Amino acid sequence: MKLLNFSPIRFDDQEITIGRLPYENDGAQVLRDLRDQHRGTHVVRREGPDSILTVPVAPEAEPIGEIETIRLADHLGLTAELIRSALLNRLAELGGTSRDYEPIEVVSDKDLLRLSCPPGIAPPDWLGLRILYEVSIRPIFFADGRQFIAAMPNVRTTRVIDRTAADLLADGISLKDVYVGRMIPRKDSRIAPRFKPVGYVRSVDGSRLLLGDFRDGAEAVEASEVWPAKDLFGTCLSHLFKQDARRIKHALECQQSALKQGPAQLERIESVVAKLRSREFELVPGVPFTFGSFLNDAAGDFPPLIPAPRPVYVFDGPASKTHDSHDQGLNTFGPYTANAGSLAAPKLCVVCQRSYKAEVEQFLHKFFSSGVILPQSRNGKQPRNYFEKAFCRKYELRVPDVQYFLTEGSSAEAYHVACQEALEQHGNGQPWNAALVQIEEAFHKLPPQCNPYLVSKSMFQSHHVPVQQFKIETTRKSPVPLSCCLNSIGLATYAKLGGTPWLMKSGGSGCHELIIGLGSAEIVEGRLGKRERFVGVTTIFGADGSYHLYNTSKAVFADRYQGALLSTLRTAIESVRTGLNWRPGDQVLLVFHAKFKKFSNKEVQAVAELIREFRQYDVKYAFLHVNERHPYMLFDTEEKGAWDAERRCTKGQYAPARGQYLRLGTRETLLSLIGPKDVKRPENGTPRPLLLSLHPGSTFVNMDYLTEQVFAFACHSWRTFLPISLPVTIQYPNLIANSLGSLSRLPWWNPDIMLGQIGKGLWFL
Repeated sequence: MKLLNFSPIRFDDQEITIGRLPYENDGAQVLRDLRDQHRGTHVVRREGPDSILTVPVAPEAEPIGEIETIRLADHLGLTAELIRSALLNRLAELGGTSRDYEPIEVVSDKDLLRLSCPPGIAPPDWLGLRILYEVSIRPIFFADGRQFIAAMPNVRTTRVIDRTAADLLADGISLKDVYVGRMIPRKDSRIAPRFKPVGYVRSVDGSRLLLGDFRDGAEAVEASEVWPAKDLFGTCLSHLFKQDARRIKHALECQQSALKQGPAQLERIESVVAKLRSREFELVPGVPFTFGSFLNDAAGDFPPLIPAPRPVYVFDGPASKTHDSHDQGLNTFGPYTANAGSLAAPKLCVVCQRSYKAEVEQFLHKFFSSGVILPQSRNGKQPRNYFEKAFCRKYELRVPDVQYFLTEGSSAEAYHVACQEALEQHGNGQPWNAALVQIEEAFHKLPPQCNPYLVSKSMFQSHHVPVQQFKIETTRKSPVPLSCCLNSIGLATYAKLGGTPWLMKSGGSGCHELIIGLGSAEIVEGRLGKRERFVGVTTIFGADGSYHLYNTSKAVFADRYQGALLSTLRTAIESVRTGLNWRPGDQVLLVFHAKFKKFSNKEVQAVAELIREFRQYDVKYAFLHVNERHPYMLFDTEEKGAWDAERRCTKGQYAPARGQYLRLGTRETLLSLIGPKDVKRPENGTPRPLLLSLHPGSTFVNMDYLTEQVFAFACHSWRTFLPISLPVTIQYPNLIANSLGSLSRLPWWNPDIMLGQIGKGLWFL
């Protein structure tokens, strides 16, 4: 059975009396004041661009403003807010609070930590891992014209440390480098206080905590006035349970993993709906509402699940060499740019620690020449060897000219010296096509200035040399996982060298088509420092997956986003249209993908005005928001999951197959990009689909085409052969933004370097 976590809310379509006020220049403040003054007696909502509606929800209350009557079914947004308010009121009557307004979040009494402790051991009441229930209330508009309001329950866990910093210090728990904050009461008593960080603890001076990375000038606070961030949870476990802590942590992880599995998730959220169905609620006095069972395909009115066609990969210009598997196609035909003269014999420098040189040499011999040899299987089932051909044979390259530059230790300074030596040769007529840098897993936890990999990357990219890292831990993997790792390293390395591994057969929209990915990253000094966004990061792809270019603005604040976007977009389109020789009258389709925020009406209007600058072409455009954070869950109860040989258990139960999508409305689809086999770890549980939302200002509105295109671009990464959970139109801009954001925290980094040759390649993979 296919099932959505949509519990339809039924109510009589009655007329109700409301008040209407104008939303004028000071409308935002008026809206806030009305809510503060009439909380509990009225629901106040902005309706459209110029109205505020007030609805009395207490028996004695009267409408505020010009009185009129409306039908509930004609105002589903307002009706959803009335339902949400009624649920919060009932929760308050029962003595509870919600952690937020939307979704409603209720922390249960069930403590997984207590269940994870062995007999005779119990946690204190102030520490726990509780089950958290969420209920979102949203209007739903199906493609067949059905409109209704649904409750969408979800379940997850939340760590609880209900203890002040002073109490923890008295318990002997160190707060060194721990962030602390105040609990700020809400104006709405139905909503629980929120945690507001004030800084991390540098030291303790009597009853006072001396802070670093502090907020609002608070260099010190009283320990009795602040609470710790949830990061301290693991430290509390270790302190309280001593030698039993490891066993309890493992049991706790098992409890969390079990809760995330499809059957357990579905059982929990069905129990939420059962409780809601057993009680009586009113939207407004005299207008009841009830909850229905989850939508499922057994009822006959469930939207069909549609399989998106898998892309066909192309390995030559005439498209005579094709395969439905990118990896097997490479092994059979070689890369799309096979035998390209500029890629024939790359010159590579290797930076590694002197103590690891022997290991690295063996690793790179397997990588370039010998490939991985798997031992004979004892049970007769030979696992797949992903890297039998090795890099040079797979990509039809000569064995590269490799030179080693050794570091004296693992410090950033040691790597700096080795990189400087390599770059001296680079500048003396021995240019490197790429640098391979050996790192350690622990480097990822270091601040940028102390991170040897970031230091190396900044130095090489300053001289337009792309960098491919590999971990020393990877060199020590057993043959099967090693073959998979080497395969992905080889793919990214070939792309960084300027090669094209494959393209895709395009869907054939009959016009010039560009898919434009927009990304951003927020970079913060500490947790509370000045926040900047790298916005206006633009990547442009052809319909066949060809990567044209990327462009980016400097780091700008969010209020300058629109100008940065338009500037980078104009430059990018100008460059591509010249390179592709667009002619007057040609049809052009521009598809915009964004993940970090929805397109606003102003942004769509601004882009539309920019597109008018290219009026010599017949341009259509689509603005698609690719959203991972939403309350919608899709279950397939007939899916029993996939076997995880490494952990010897089942994963991905109830997860729909990868590539299936469901039409929610004329402008929304749900797309599954993580099927049962694609779940990385069993404890990740049942994956959530992507929600694709088309802005109403779009002039190209074929959601099936756009959804299937997103799926194709989620099968097209030149960074890994493994299935990815986002299309490269989103993945690549995010990689660029995150990488530039990290590099920007190095005092010597000059972002203008990326305007040169290095910025035209795939350096960020």
